[in-house]
Amino acid sequence: MGNILIIDDDLDIRDALTRVVTRLGHEARTAATLDEGCRLARAGDVDVVFLDVRMPDGNGLDAIADIRKSASAPEVIVITGWGEADGAELAMRQGAWDYIEKPPSVRTMTAPLLRAMEYRQGGGTLPAATFRFDGITGKSARRAACLELAAKAAVGEVNVLLTGQTGTGKELFARAIHANSPRTDQPFVVVDCAALPATIVESVLFGNEKGAYTGADTRRDGLILQAHGGTLFLDEVGELPLSAQKAFLRVLQERRFRPVGGREEKNCDFRLVAATNQDLEAMSRQGLFRQDLLFRLQGIGIDLPPLRDNVDDVPLFAGHFLDQARLRRGLPEKILSDEFLAALSAYPWPGNIREVCNTMEGVLALARDDQVLHPVHLPLHIRVHAVRSKVEESEAARQVGNGARPAAPFAASGGGAVAPPAAAPESGQALPGDPTAPLPPIKDFRDQHEADYLRLLLTRHAGNMRKILSVSGLSRSRLYALLKKHGLSPERL
Repeated sequence: MGNILIIDDDLDIRDALTRVVTRLGHEARTAATLDEGCRLARAGDVDVVFLDVRMPDGNGLDAIADIRKSASAPEVIVITGWGEADGAELAMRQGAWDYIEKPPSVRTMTAPLLRAMEYRQGGGTLPAATFRFDGITGKSARRAACLELAAKAAVGEVNVLLTGQTGTGKELFARAIHANSPRTDQPFVVVDCAALPATIVESVLFGNEKGAYTGADTRRDGLILQAHGGTLFLDEVGELPLSAQKAFLRVLQERRFRPVGGREEKNCDFRLVAATNQDLEAMSRQGLFRQDLLFRLQGIGIDLPPLRDNVDDVPLFAGHFLDQARLRRGLPEKILSDEFLAALSAYPWPGNIREVCNTMEGVLALARDDQVLHPVHLPLHIRVHAVRSKVEESEAARQVGNGARPAAPFAASGGGAVAPPAAAPESGQALPGDPTAPLPPIKDFRDQHEADYLRLLLTRHAGNMRKILSVSGLSRSRLYALLKKHGLSPERL
């Protein structure tokens, strides 16, 4: 018998789910608010949580990660009357087990519950606490979901595909998966697909016999054979030439290959982890990447979020890399001032975690003998960004105080246009507040002012996600949904 928690403000849904749960022989508990549900999840031994999205005191999607972090690490099945593709994707990325729409039927409620209970009873969960992260940790919900996936992937043999922007830590994740796997004492071989010479790529991967081609003066083992017993990491796998993709696909299927110029096939036992910053599905549709190879690569997919979406993690990463650098140099512990941390959090970090690491190396070089770190120890471009952010906030506040409307930028550096403010009514056209004029539909009126508010929000707090969410009172998922609705670019964040 399992313990099932139902978090939904709809009494009829709670009653219907309770009947399904008890009919299957499980214990059911219910909560009408998100706060009460999270408290019950933390306090008790819970196996599965049915979680509504639109609760009176918050968005259920934002609570998934916290619920999953409870001592019993329950599986979360999201139920909502507002089904949308973006919400379903976000739920999955936050670690949800499944996503079903209201009104749920007995079948749609029963099937995911049965699967989730079978999974738990079969010992399918792996406590993330047993996973050695080695610097890839983070507190944000998306980061936590990635870490949990990595912990689960490490104990198996399934292929793993890591995706994300340059510098998000894909190789760190690959090394952590290897270090926490049964192959940890075996080789971890990195193949930089972007640096493979197109003319001899198969020789580099599969090896060659002496005299196999001009310049092959000796017999050489390829990188695949060097990974025998361990993990083969294909970095930037999207750069692998099409000619080599077909040959590598057979290696994945058979775990056998023939060196260039060789007569006999060789066996090779390796675990595959691949990484890319490209959209392999789009490349596949364009004929630039083999679809059958893509299917083989993505046994488990882990999409690493850009650091600008997780500003709360910046001080954590900064402290980690700073400690690593000072310990290597034998320097004493440093204190990070509030101003230093504020400057770090205000910066958008386009180079992601790698940029944080390099920045902390430079900071330590400048502050070698200083115990307390101040903004002056940071690179000039980060200090300039922090100062400009403060000045722009002050200017926007003064404009609003004077009744003026701050102009929204029409483009953001790095791509992503922001639409200009809505045009004022034409001459002779009455404002909605004019009692002699017909009022517009409330939806049009609300949408116009909603879009204006979002433009002002982006202008005033661009790059500071924590401030944007705090001021607006929106959840991250709701904010992104509204930006998409009004054609505004999240790249401004």
